[in-house]
Amino acid sequence: MNIIGGKLKGKKLASWKKGSIRPAMALVRKSVFDTIGNFVFDANVLDLCAGSGVIGIEALSRGASSLTFVDSDKNAIKIIYKNLAICKLKANVVYGRLPKILNKIDSKNGQYNLIFLDPPYGSERLIENVLEVLILNNLIAKDALISIETDTKANFLIPSKLKLCKEKKFGNTKITYLKSNV
Repeated sequence: MNIIGGKLKGKKLASWKKGSIRPAMALVRKSVFDTIGNFVFDANVLDLCAGSGVIGIEALSRGASSLTFVDSDKNAIKIIYKNLAICKLKANVVYGRLPKILNKIDSKNGQYNLIFLDPPYGSERLIENVLEVLILNNLIAKDALISIETDTKANFLIPSKLKLCKEKKFGNTKITYLKSNV
């Protein structure tokens, strides 16, 4: 698994043997970052269900100013730290279950401009709960962009303070882009 763009393009990241971590495919990552374009530059990024950390590290490689990873899998947390060390990067890494852990997240640099959410497929209710807690805790910046990866059959309710911008499908994967209305 390699970084596909920015100053770390081509950097090989640590992977794992079998387990519960499902990294974003390179094709999907390329499309996500092509879609968000320069929006990533100088963004305060929140990577939820971060897995290996590849999406967040890709954001830092492309100019994000700060990054917070969140995951509930101890193996994922270990891989995130390993990949940050490989890339000589710093980020805030938080271990805990969503959405409850969001009550303890405090953005040191202000609200988040760019949020990635990639829960296990079939987690529509979790997505709805996470979006509500992000809004309630005032963690979403004005005009923030949220990228959510699900399976193509997934449907979830979008809170009124967010609006659907775009959806893209890749095989059995769907990326939903939401923008804040606040």
